[in-house]
Amino acid sequence: MTFIDKNPTGISPYTFRNIDPAIGHLEQVLGAEGADSLFSRTYWRGRVLQALATQGLSPNQQQRLQRLLESIDAFPA
Repeated sequence: MTFIDKNPTGISPYTFRNIDPAIGHLEQVLGAEGADSLFSRTYWRGRVLQALATQGLSPNQQQRLQRLLESIDAFPA
């Protein structure tokens, strides 16, 4: 499994201490809405990559975010 470490800007509004609620929100929204989301895959990919740019993520946090990226890639085009 390959992890993407940075978004294009490399800037994250999160810290490793406050990222869990953000990941939970992404999991909830993407799990409930998935392909029916009002926002595009590009938007959600950007949000997840932004979270991945957070310094000091635990392996579990990185894995959760990677799974979100994989689910976004699975959305119908």
